[in-house]
Amino acid sequence: MNNQDFPERTCLICKDKKDKKDLFRLVKTGEDKYAFDEKQKEQSRGYYICKSHECLKRLSKHKKIKVDTDDLIKMLNLLKKGEKDYLNILRAMKNSQTLSFGMNMVLEEIEHTHFLVLAEDISEKNERKLLLRAKELNITYVYCGNKQQLGEIFGKDEVSVIGVKNKQIARGLIN
Repeated sequence: MNNQDFPERTCLICKDKKDKKDLFRLVKTGEDKYAFDEKQKEQSRGYYICKSHECLKRLSKHKKIKVDTDDLIKMLNLLKKGEKDYLNILRAMKNSQTLSFGMNMVLEEIEHTHFLVLAEDISEKNERKLLLRAKELNITYVYCGNKQQLGEIFGKDEVSVIGVKNKQIARGLIN
């Protein structure tokens, strides 16, 4: 398929361009109020948000774009339904040599990393540092679980990030 098969839209939050099918649609209902258009059929000007925890988190804190809490919860639930069970997959892979975990180890080996799993409660400073490098190197990433859940995989108290170094395994997790 070529790019013309899926119309591209820009995320209102991060300004990334993506296929329309990969974004949530919002419609304006008031001066600064927006509603989630689940079926993407409302007859109103559409605004788009990435289907990512990062953009939804930023949307919930946005001062000018106000979305009802129920709509945010609907979008989060749809996002969770679409996610793979990364925690169980990573648990099964913990003894393989294909994973690195923790900020220091992942950043040291980032050039050999093909996929990142970030804790949803990662600190903003570490998140910025990782996402900057991930975007530079075109590394796909997801948010999954919290630091404690990621830490349990490796018998640690907390882990902020897990890196997948094997290209084939990364491709399987992405697709």
